[in-house]
Amino acid sequence: MMKTIVKNVALSGMLLLAAATANAREHANDKRTIDRNSFKTEAGDCTTPAAQFDLDINNVRARMLTGGDLWWNLSEARYEVPKGDGTGARLNAIFSGSIWISGYDQGGNLKVAAQRYRGTGDDFWPGPLNSQGNIDKATCTKYDRFFNVLGSNIEIAQTAFLGGNATVADIPKDVLAWPAKGNQYLASDVTLLGETFVVNDNLAPFKDFDGDGFYDPLKGDYPYIPCRNGEAEAYGDQMVFWVINDAGNIHTESNGQSIGVQINALGFAFQTTDEVNNMTFYKYEIVNKNSLQLNNTLISQNVDPDLGCFENDYIGCDVANSVGVVYNGTAIDIDCQGISGYGSELPMLGVDFFEGPLADDGVTQLGMSSFMYYNNDNSNDRSDPSSAQQYRNFQEGKWKNGVPVVFGGNGLNGCNSTPVTHVFPGNPSDPTQWSEVNPQC
Repeated sequence: MMKTIVKNVALSGMLLLAAATANAREHANDKRTIDRNSFKTEAGDCTTPAAQFDLDINNVRARMLTGGDLWWNLSEARYEVPKGDGTGARLNAIFSGSIWISGYDQGGNLKVAAQRYRGTGDDFWPGPLNSQGNIDKATCTKYDRFFNVLGSNIEIAQTAFLGGNATVADIPKDVLAWPAKGNQYLASDVTLLGETFVVNDNLAPFKDFDGDGFYDPLKGDYPYIPCRNGEAEAYGDQMVFWVINDAGNIHTESNGQSIGVQINALGFAFQTTDEVNNMTFYKYEIVNKNSLQLNNTLISQNVDPDLGCFENDYIGCDVANSVGVVYNGTAIDIDCQGISGYGSELPMLGVDFFEGPLADDGVTQLGMSSFMYYNNDNSNDRSDPSSAQQYRNFQEGKWKNGVPVVFGGNGLNGCNSTPVTHVFPGNPSDPTQWSEVNPQC
């Protein structure tokens, strides 16, 4: 049975997620009855997001979508590594992934925004929220897209600026079209993207060379990857920006109440000659646009890893380094159910929080507070969540019914009643440590 990983951290700011390598599909027709009376009446009228785009500058071709999900095309795996030329078998390491966020308002009401396979609906929609935490259908539709820029074109723009007397004609279109605050070119030139965008708030990150708070590449500004300590001013070989929210409509995936959260998402990759060439990176700026505080907030990266053939995958985690791991449980990764396996050249997949959120003290970096899995079926307490509380239970390192994970075995029917927060944290090559290879019971 395929397992879906739930990596959890407590939310306190920005999250940088790096992943390398993916497949599943039984939820394509998953449906359940939705009680629409349980949702807030002020939900927006946005429709299901449609845009898709590939981050593909290096040895990975990673699909991104504007509905809170990643790495698939709504029916098939699209995290291809090594990236092929389209003529041979496609090798994927991940089937899909998504963001989960939950917390409690001042009245103790649970708020959840979570996406999985879209078989029952949506919890996220494209576009930035206004100052009241709302969004209309027109704005959702307008931002149902990706903004792509190449590092080689950023270099051209910087060379033109540093050479002096640069004009708009010297700046590549993708640099001019970066959706950063105050971008006058994107607001006035319809030829850049086919329509104009007026960006008055902080959206896509940029290096503000002249410090005026507004993006203008003719003044030395450029798209970049912000770091928490403010030291690095780097940009990727490819950078892709999109913005999503959870207030565009009622939450028909999690059945949860809207948080009023906006996520400014940045995917990027580097073209190198080392292992970084097999990685993609994602940075999320998560902004609560609701006037009410959200307490005990958790954010999770949900990953459905199908490492080639999904029938022989094992999972585990490195707690100290906040890494979730997927590896083959057999010596040969065969083809299965129309999915290409990796054969004898067995890879491993790692999902890592490189720069996780900070604790309430604003200093301590939080790692992976729990590591969970669930099976993609509806048969037991280790299966798919279908309610807001069940999503939250998985985020808290518990099973769907709220029962804590216990040491050993599959984590539900363990060796004893000792509660733990991370499943399969041991080295599978060490028979004394708990892993899927060594259940310890």
